[in-house]
Amino acid sequence: MDNFRDILESDHITVFDGAVGTLLYAKGIYINRSYDELNLTSPELVLGVHEEYVRAGAEVIETNTFGATAHNLQQYGLDGQLRQINLAAARIAREAAAGRCYVAGAVGPLGLR
Repeated sequence: MDNFRDILESDHITVFDGAVGTLLYAKGIYINRSYDELNLTSPELVLGVHEEYVRAGAEVIETNTFGATAHNLQQYGLDGQLRQINLAAARIAREAAAGRCYVAGAVGPLGLR
């Protein structure tokens, strides 16, 4: 694969994946839970979502970590698993990419007002 910086500096239009959470919701995972926890409890489900985006032609897939901050995870009692959740997300996305596309870390809002 080409150097990602070279791709960004070129005129190439890079295609990213879509929203992981939206696709998880469409698969019946409701919003009353932490989607980030699925990296530990249902890794095959998260892997499947990533693989769908790779098959659809995404050149970059984002980890399932949009809400994986200590503050956001605390409301689910998961702040002590912050590192494990983020590491699992990276492993799952890298497995799905399998050298066919890039993996980027997803970072959502902190959740503080």
